[in-house]
Amino acid sequence: MRALLGSCGTDTTAPVGPAGAVHDPSSGAWLAVAGNPVWAVESAGGERGEPLARRLLDALLKNGVEALNHLDGSFALAWWNPASSTLSLLRDRFGIEPLHYAVHDGRVIFGSGARDVVRARGVPPRISHQGLVEFLTYCFLPGSCTLFEGIVRVPPGSLLEWRPGGLPPVVRRWYRLSFANPWSDPEATLASRYRELLEASVARRLGAGRPGVFLSGGMDSSSVATFMHRWLTAPLASFSFRCGGTSFDESAYARELARELGTTHTEILFDEEQALTMLDSVRSMDTPFCDIGIEIGTWLLARAAAGKVDYVLTGDGGDELWASHPVYAAQRIIQWYDRMPIPASARRALVRALDLARDSDRKRGLAVVLKRIVPSPDLPTTLRHFRWRMYYTPDALAGLLAGPAGLLAREAGAFHPVLDSFEGYDGPDDGISIGLYSDYQTASGFYFSRLLLARSFGIEVGLPFYDRALVEFGARIPARRKLEGLERTKRLFRVAMEGVLPDVINHRKDKLGNSVPLKNWLRGNGRLSQLVRETLESPSFLDRRLFRPEVVRRMLDEHGRRRHNHSHRLWALFVLEQWMRLNLDEAS
Repeated sequence: MRALLGSCGTDTTAPVGPAGAVHDPSSGAWLAVAGNPVWAVESAGGERGEPLARRLLDALLKNGVEALNHLDGSFALAWWNPASSTLSLLRDRFGIEPLHYAVHDGRVIFGSGARDVVRARGVPPRISHQGLVEFLTYCFLPGSCTLFEGIVRVPPGSLLEWRPGGLPPVVRRWYRLSFANPWSDPEATLASRYRELLEASVARRLGAGRPGVFLSGGMDSSSVATFMHRWLTAPLASFSFRCGGTSFDESAYARELARELGTTHTEILFDEEQALTMLDSVRSMDTPFCDIGIEIGTWLLARAAAGKVDYVLTGDGGDELWASHPVYAAQRIIQWYDRMPIPASARRALVRALDLARDSDRKRGLAVVLKRIVPSPDLPTTLRHFRWRMYYTPDALAGLLAGPAGLLAREAGAFHPVLDSFEGYDGPDDGISIGLYSDYQTASGFYFSRLLLARSFGIEVGLPFYDRALVEFGARIPARRKLEGLERTKRLFRVAMEGVLPDVINHRKDKLGNSVPLKNWLRGNGRLSQLVRETLESPSFLDRRLFRPEVVRRMLDEHGRRRHNHSHRLWALFVLEQWMRLNLDEAS
């Protein structure tokens, strides 16, 4: 893995500085490469680094962007083509490798990390109001903006083209995932082909270093671990965490699979005390993200794996391939409700009635499910499954935010990147596939944030479920074979892994994901709860004048009294404040 950092203006005769840069003296062209790109025709462990960069520059000069059709893996590219006087910034199909840029003083400054671009630009960083609205709405950034004003991400599967002379850059897609022409083959045929592709994807991502796997106990990571064990001759190390909350703990499944495969297994306790390591992990977050189970869980696992492995594979991406995230089931359940001729006043009355129900300490109590599943009538149905990824309506967020950000929130500024992500969909009108298409451009980026956390410990992360051949095959699997009925997920996946995975994994129905009892921790008197409250009542937080203090106090009070579950909202504000102290205050 190499990181990009460079700039381009009128002085375009020399390549930028990272070790992955190559220069063609005869034409003046240059190319800088970051990530782990591979030629699609090469086997795992094929040529990388300088030889690949040299060949890729030649292919780009000969065939233009069409050369990327033969490139796979994760990559970010900066290519200067003097024949057209064009700088092109190109990002891999699914946006695994980060790539940011800023236009400043007639130059384009680009880099792998947003913070790298901030430092290279040399201007004191400021918070982006658009980024703030999106971040608080979704607890991640689904679009191209960042939390730094003026720093932008190249979207997944896209390229930026810029010519010196004052014109703004042009961004366009070079790749779109197609869901057209669903497979009509028999179930057994599809299951067999899927298993072959997944195994091949895992095998391609095995390197010469010491291998590891992040093991949750679910089907996705368990399948990856099983195929790694089948292909490796070196010992395999596995890492999982045990949650400090009995109703949320599923480590027994990971422990059982590790025992059956004979891995060197490390199990980390993830309790309220360990959640305090967020203060360390936020230093590695280019952009903060707020799923505590993933962010802190990844940090703890990577810290435990440091010095023991050189790379790990994970099961990230299985939800996008198999529609197994709860938001897809919610979208299917509520479709009939969306189509019914119910007056908006009646819908609001229903939401208000459900709002009276007190929260529970359980993850999936009846009241919790009902309050979560009935969407607010203030959210347009065109947002589809993203209605269950939102933590505020525009009016509620406008009530929290002060100043220009509040006005942007009231104007539904957070909706734009989500609605844009549905554009260009090519596939059946089954109510599910268009959401998967969107998530490969939006929600997937949330999981890729794990890469940066692991890289802080010198560990590379491989993502077999984001293999091009596997994803393109999975996109054409009919939605009815992914999500059956209301909540039966991964049926075809289970058929494919029958006899490969132990029944205790393949037949389990209680998957909770990377869940920890954050809402319970924040209702206690432990150090984490105290730190969150102290942070949100601190002069540093209040003096920013970004938030209305009375609204934050009300959320703290309502959460503590179990009136509502505000845990994700409070955690997002807490992580954001810690991030701003490091990246805005200290940087300035």
